[in-house]
Amino acid sequence: MKRISLLATVCLATMLGCFGGNSDLQFGEVKGHVTLEGKPLPHATVRFQPESGRPSYGKTDESGEYTLKFKGQELGALVGQHSVAITTEDRIENPETGESRWQKEILPPKYNSETTLSAVVEPGENVFDFDLVERKKK
Repeated sequence: MKRISLLATVCLATMLGCFGGNSDLQFGEVKGHVTLEGKPLPHATVRFQPESGRPSYGKTDESGEYTLKFKGQELGALVGQHSVAITTEDRIENPETGESRWQKEILPPKYNSETTLSAVVEPGENVFDFDLVERKKK
């Protein structure tokens, strides 16, 4: 009987860990602008990766503005230190025609796969603007 009770407790704890809410996690709202060589960088993906935990993502619009989302529609990022990666490699869909095209990476690795960018997210509203100064060398 003790064995079944212990097994049930372990299963319940595992389920809560996997499917439980984010009630004990602390978030900060994160938004900002991304520019490349002084001009807005549209259609870039911005990823904030905390030291531990799930990353948050945002997509820049035509003016280079982004807002981060954590897991679906929940806005923000976990509070704490993050490495930040920005990439332009993606499939872009034209909303008017429904056609899509592949956008190649135009940024060097120091902004994405070997990022040197970082940010500290605080509770409340955070604004992080990234002024990228270098394109990927051909």
